[in-house]
Amino acid sequence: MPINVNGPSTNQLGTSKSQKNDAADTAMAAKSGNGTKNASTEDVVELSDRGRVLKAVESRVHDMPDIDQAKVDRIRSAITNGEYKIDYDKLAAAFHRFETGL
Repeated sequence: MPINVNGPSTNQLGTSKSQKNDAADTAMAAKSGNGTKNASTEDVVELSDRGRVLKAVESRVHDMPDIDQAKVDRIRSAITNGEYKIDYDKLAAAFHRFETGL
């Protein structure tokens, strides 16, 4: 019969390795202060000037309507009445700016 010189195994004591590891992890977290339960009430987050500006712009854009319905109605009416004129030079310049910007 073999003799275990290292003492009884964990199975013989009725404690599994996972239970020991859980207890060790809990003790280590308590010592290190990394637990989420003891969060400091003095933690503060401040936005930079750029962050404040972006937040203000985001708020203004969010409040704007998705479609300028008055402009759509004006253009639709002009097309219907045959009054809508296309400036082809201006249109070509816009296409050129777009294509060169890619």
